[in-house]
Amino acid sequence: MDFIFNITKNLKYFFIIIFLVNIFSYSYAKSNDLTFQNSITQAIKNSMEIKAERYRLAAIKHSLGESYSSKDWSSSLTTILNSSNKQTGSQGSYVQNEVSTSTLSLSKNLLDGGEEYEKKRIAKENIKLQTTKVKIVRQNVLLKSIKSYLDIYSSQSVLKLRKTSLDRFEEHVHAANLKLAAGTVTPTVVAEAKAKLAKANYELILAEGNRNNAFSTFESITKIKKIPFDLILPKIKFDLPKTKEEIVKISSLNNPLIIIAQLTKSIAQKNIELKKSDNRASLKLEFQLKDNQSTAVSSTTDYHSYGTYLTFSSPLFYNSSSTSSLYRLDKLALASSIDLAEKYREVELSAISTLQSYKTSIAKTVALQSEKKSSFLALNGIKKEAKYGITTVLDVLDAEVDYLNASANLIKSQTEEIYFLFSIKAVLGNLSIQDINSNYKVDNKIIENNIKFNVLDSKIFN
Repeated sequence: MDFIFNITKNLKYFFIIIFLVNIFSYSYAKSNDLTFQNSITQAIKNSMEIKAERYRLAAIKHSLGESYSSKDWSSSLTTILNSSNKQTGSQGSYVQNEVSTSTLSLSKNLLDGGEEYEKKRIAKENIKLQTTKVKIVRQNVLLKSIKSYLDIYSSQSVLKLRKTSLDRFEEHVHAANLKLAAGTVTPTVVAEAKAKLAKANYELILAEGNRNNAFSTFESITKIKKIPFDLILPKIKFDLPKTKEEIVKISSLNNPLIIIAQLTKSIAQKNIELKKSDNRASLKLEFQLKDNQSTAVSSTTDYHSYGTYLTFSSPLFYNSSSTSSLYRLDKLALASSIDLAEKYREVELSAISTLQSYKTSIAKTVALQSEKKSSFLALNGIKKEAKYGITTVLDVLDAEVDYLNASANLIKSQTEEIYFLFSIKAVLGNLSIQDINSNYKVDNKIIENNIKFNVLDSKIFN
């Protein structure tokens, strides 16, 4: 009875342990599965490049308000104090006379030759341009952080392979020494085996250096200090265009570099129209309140006045500086048109090459999977043959190297395949953080400084 009780008790503890292990494994796997998503999200949140571009966008948005400057109200208070000494008639002395004139003015342009209209159009284009630049920076940060994560995964996996391979190399060298003592192999075989072991040790040190460099880059981008040592390869699937022609067509419409080139061309053409507004007629409305006071006795110059003034002005011809400015702006517009054509060529080439790199990485992965499988079978076969003296320990070590290289190359090819997949999204112009973290909401809030707009302050006396 006690025996049955003890078995039942032990089984109870066993099932509890199994349950806890499963719970821990599930939660660990779940959190580890989110490592890729979390790391990329942190990279976006902590990117100084993105924050700087957002502030530039906020600055550009204020240019829309600046575009009203030519038709905005302007005001001024002007006071002139004139002190003079005059000698009049037969008087032999000079008489001092002080005259103060104060003018309060309020004015605005009713017609400005189209300056406000052109500035407003340019400001809107600049806002679109800077918005696109923010998108480019976000895509670049995404690609850098994705590559950083994949580099860590690749370097970690290769390092594990190197460590395992080095252990096996040491076993084979130890076995070769035993065979040398038994007289079944020559000292040359042992020396060559030790040379291969030394090279394997060097490869391990190199792999550790690559892993540490990948860690440093990852920490710098994401600000994540604790990095798991068993990252998993993310499984990403996108619905991409099926043909090269489709990718080229979509990228030529949506690629941010082309959009920026188009906006730059448009702004260059609008700058010509803005410059022409300097040579168009204008109409100015002004309200004035004026007070003039003199210290002279019985002065007839004292007065108060107010009035409304309408001022029409128009240049009679284009001067040489204006025509030179227009010629300069026209050449810049032509240059921007050429830049746009060049961007179309560059983006088309980038789309084709990125697609080809992705297809090549897929084919390479399939080939390396087959190579890894074949080299593994070959390694096991050579190991069995070595037991019966058909092959030597050097053959085993060579087979170990072939299997290790095939495994390492497969890992790198798999990471390249994922990176090129995201690169295609970037070329198409629709790569975003939502492709990785669909729940992420972009925060565009910026810190606003409390600026005081005081016309008169202590700096007036500087």
